[in-house]
Amino acid sequence: MFCVFTSNAQQSGKSTPTEPTTTTTLAPEKAEEIQNKIARIDAHLQAIETKKAFVLSSEAETQRANDSGWFDSMEEIKEQLMTQKTKLINYLNSFDDE
Repeated sequence: MFCVFTSNAQQSGKSTPTEPTTTTTLAPEKAEEIQNKIARIDAHLQAIETKKAFVLSSEAETQRANDSGWFDSMEEIKEQLMTQKTKLINYLNSFDDE
């Protein structure tokens, strides 16, 4: 279904190459794709929190994670994921406002 959407977009772009395209609505397939990306980000964030709780439940695991820099690494990943999620939400919201 996504391929059909892509080919239709490419065809319409070829038929009017000199006209600027301005759309105020988001195709349902694209909106669903973005919502799926947001859901995957949320799942990834939840997995990090679950793993963090597991690591913190064991003194040996906590020490190992501290020594390897795992906590810092997970914080960086969480920040990147939150940035991506914010961008996707803002993108979706930009179509709701119009």
